[in-house]
Amino acid sequence: MALSITRLLAVGATLCAAATFACGAASGDASKDSGKKKPAAPAASTPASSGSTVAMVGDKAITVDELDSQAAGALFKVRQQEYEARKQVLDGMINDAVLDKEAAAKGVPKEKLMDAEVNSKVTDPAQKEIDDWFEQNKARLGGQTKEQVGPQVTAMLKNQKLQDTQRSYLKGLRDKYGVKVMLEPPRIEVAQDDDPSKGPAKAPVTIVEFSDYQCPFCSKAEGTVQDVLKKYGDKIRLVYRDYPLSFHQNAHTAAEASECAKEQGKFWEMHDAMFANQQKLAATDLVETASGIGIDKAKFKTCLDSGKFKTEVDKDFQDGSKYGVTGTPTFFINGIMMVGARDTQSFADIIDQELERRK
Repeated sequence: MALSITRLLAVGATLCAAATFACGAASGDASKDSGKKKPAAPAASTPASSGSTVAMVGDKAITVDELDSQAAGALFKVRQQEYEARKQVLDGMINDAVLDKEAAAKGVPKEKLMDAEVNSKVTDPAQKEIDDWFEQNKARLGGQTKEQVGPQVTAMLKNQKLQDTQRSYLKGLRDKYGVKVMLEPPRIEVAQDDDPSKGPAKAPVTIVEFSDYQCPFCSKAEGTVQDVLKKYGDKIRLVYRDYPLSFHQNAHTAAEASECAKEQGKFWEMHDAMFANQQKLAATDLVETASGIGIDKAKFKTCLDSGKFKTEVDKDFQDGSKYGVTGTPTFFINGIMMVGARDTQSFADIIDQELERRK
């Protein structure tokens, strides 16, 4: 029996959540509870005021500020989930409202409006699109042939076209009817540390990426990140931080290798080479990769064997966990969290809003 596309994409990516296209830590796998009915949330209790005491240990007081500092990452994720739930419903309400207005203006039912403006304009993908998708993803298809997955790929690509067409049409209606959204996403201040970066330090938008060199979805995201950098130029600063997941046996070594390459001024070259060939991340392979991009082989091997950057990589991981990261890739766009290998438009939706705020 043919596997679903999400299942095909997940082959070899243990604990990867296909719904968000992200590799998840064991404690934060987004797919773990999928399909299960969740109980209704209990009524929220009144939050303690700043500076108030939440516990006593003998004569030592623990304040709510100290508690919130320690729980910052977990609390941020709760706020993020609350925001996403509200935004999803709000988007539906706005879409319904603008469609009602447009349908009334044209004197047709909403269903006929959508058929005329969206559904009728979506065509089947060309064979080249199917071929290109297969070539880009065949390593994760478990040996299945193009003929075996062809019908599923065709349906998936057509559905993507439908979603893109619908999103573009609704955006046009929002602009036409002057929609303004005042719902603000939660933000968290993310330290950039001394990690590698691209773009000007004073760029209006900073993207901090937490990633894993062995995660297939992180590799997939790299192309999108490059597209975003090209699209926005000096308006974007990208900072790369490590988040090697424990079940990726070579991820930590690869992260250390990137630091050894950075020491010789070749971080981004090594970064790109490792994502380009995730099957060559064992220490011996990394030494050869480094040598192939002009890094001093002996110095690199000595650096990697010494483990001198283990603490640096661990610090990135600990910081990421503190900010609520549980899977890769995770991006913070001016402190706004976005998880998974999203498309360019997903980045643009946030970046454009951030640039608009700074006008």
